[in-house]
Amino acid sequence: MQCPECGESAADVRLMYCENCGAKMPARPAPPPRASSARSNRPSRPLSEPAYAAEILDEEEESRRQGSGAPPPRGSKARPPPEDAYEDEDPYTGPRWLKDVPGHSQSVLGVGLVAFSLVLSILPFFPSVGVLGTLLTLVGSVSLVARELRRDGNAPGWVDSVPLVLMRPEVPAAFTLLLLALSVRLLSGFNLLFPIWAAGTALIAVEQYKRVIAEPDGVARDFDLRSLIGFPRVLALAGVAVCVVALFLPWGKVMADGSALPDNAPVPGSVRGVPPELRVIPTTRPSDDSLYSAGGGVASRSGWDLPVSELPLLALLSVLVLAALRPDVERPALLKWAPVGAVSVSLLWALMGVKLAVGPIAFLLGLGAVGFHAVRQALGRDEPAEFLPPEDDPYDPDQDLETEPDSGYRG
Repeated sequence: MQCPECGESAADVRLMYCENCGAKMPARPAPPPRASSARSNRPSRPLSEPAYAAEILDEEEESRRQGSGAPPPRGSKARPPPEDAYEDEDPYTGPRWLKDVPGHSQSVLGVGLVAFSLVLSILPFFPSVGVLGTLLTLVGSVSLVARELRRDGNAPGWVDSVPLVLMRPEVPAAFTLLLLALSVRLLSGFNLLFPIWAAGTALIAVEQYKRVIAEPDGVARDFDLRSLIGFPRVLALAGVAVCVVALFLPWGKVMADGSALPDNAPVPGSVRGVPPELRVIPTTRPSDDSLYSAGGGVASRSGWDLPVSELPLLALLSVLVLAALRPDVERPALLKWAPVGAVSVSLLWALMGVKLAVGPIAFLLGLGAVGFHAVRQALGRDEPAEFLPPEDDPYDPDQDLETEPDSGYRG
């Protein structure tokens, strides 16, 4: 097709204006019926002629074809997109088992296992960590997940509502210690809940130990665990260990329905009001006999079966944490009375369920050793010798005579 004004041949029959002079081109003739594409019927042109408008039309037609989903025409030079066009800009290079975990953090996976354990503890045939332990675990889980998602950079909107005080590195360290303490609570009996809880605790402890505890700026720099094996702090360590073991010992008797055994309950094989010299002949009694069945179903209970049994465990553990704190770390002045308060709370809890049994006696003995350390710390007598203020040297009158300068007077 030629321009009627300048006579130049058009490079593309679809052009409505001449590329050389801009005059309007005549109407485009109908394409032949067997034409495979417009590019195949395009007349040849010298390489010196511009073809900017033709390239623009080709791009528009290609984009229109891609938007409609039609396949490219036969003979076209359209190339498929490169293979890396659909890949992520920042591909994940970590462990494969953490690829689908939010934040790619094993701590988040550990929190999921711990939360699953809390759900299972609702069932009657599974032990629980108590009301206080459950509440503290939920708060620690939310703060740890929010911290891990914020560190990854893909935090959802609810993370912004978490207080910043829960984002401090001390919080995940304390949460890890809490999970370890509650793991001891779940050892009170054989159950299938402990392996799940232990697996989640291990995942959290391993990762958080590397990030917030053992790193150069971690919380471990503020504690000295070796100070717990020195006198008199070793008494507190031994006392806490005795108290924890005492919680596994018998603390009394209970009925099969969980109620406390009355002090005047008859025991099988004995008759009240009869001298002990008389021997009771054993006889077969029916199962519906009230005297025979009164002593049945009696079981021994441990300290973990008492209400809020996790309270003394966490209180005594806090005493050891404060004892291991370095003296040069800044702390409130009232913090020195915290061990006395923890011992007082544990003593009140023990007196509420005390019975004449091995468990309460051992618990009170261990609590006495912890109380000795708590009183010394409250009075400021528990500091190591290198952190105590230097004592003033006593006055020695002979020292002045020895150091007095000689005036030269001989009398």
